[in-house]
Amino acid sequence: MDVKPVTHVTVADQVMAQLGDLILTGQLKPGDKLPNERRLSAMFGTTRARIREVLRSLVLIGLIETRMGDGSYVSTANNIPHEAIGLMFFRERSKYDQLYMARKVLEPPVFVLAAELITPAQIQRLEDIVATCEQSLAYGGSAEDFLALITEYDAIIVESTGNSILIALMAIFRNMSHEAYLTLLRVPDSAKNSIKHRKKIVEAIKSGNLDRVRRAVVAHMESAKNIYGSKKS
Repeated sequence: MDVKPVTHVTVADQVMAQLGDLILTGQLKPGDKLPNERRLSAMFGTTRARIREVLRSLVLIGLIETRMGDGSYVSTANNIPHEAIGLMFFRERSKYDQLYMARKVLEPPVFVLAAELITPAQIQRLEDIVATCEQSLAYGGSAEDFLALITEYDAIIVESTGNSILIALMAIFRNMSHEAYLTLLRVPDSAKNSIKHRKKIVEAIKSGNLDRVRRAVVAHMESAKNIYGSKKS
């Protein structure tokens, strides 16, 4: 079948292709720090929002990594063929779409049930974890450390239900999605976004309003999806 591929080249696509080429040709070497968003937007003649979109894409496909409070660096694992950059991004985004759908099914009812049963001591522990997350972000803590904190946060939530089946199920889900979460936390603004929404979830739980809890959890997931899925096909 003789067909011609359909193309839809956006500004972000062009910037991603250029940065990807600089990395893959060795002009930007593993470990090199990229200019900040303001500088990149000036270099490419586009907006910081577009640059942020590109950086998110490059993190998801593994060409760069971000260090909280420090900036973006070229990854050591950058052996993706130039022609595959766009394809790799859409494949990775599909994986995170599946993660989002699984969370959408599992998390809202678990968090609502937890809100009915959670103790004041457990709520205090959630607040302490959020405060530690803020400190980690402020002082450039690693994505691994941040993930350990939010994993503890989620464990407290599910353990407050007292349901051993749910506890085991959520532990399996977290284990399966560990690497995906780690990658998402390296996406610019992801950790900051997570803190903001986890604060709102704790506030909703303290209010005792179960519908508010459900809405806060859904808003958290949707905001995370917007972080990694802002690139439009």
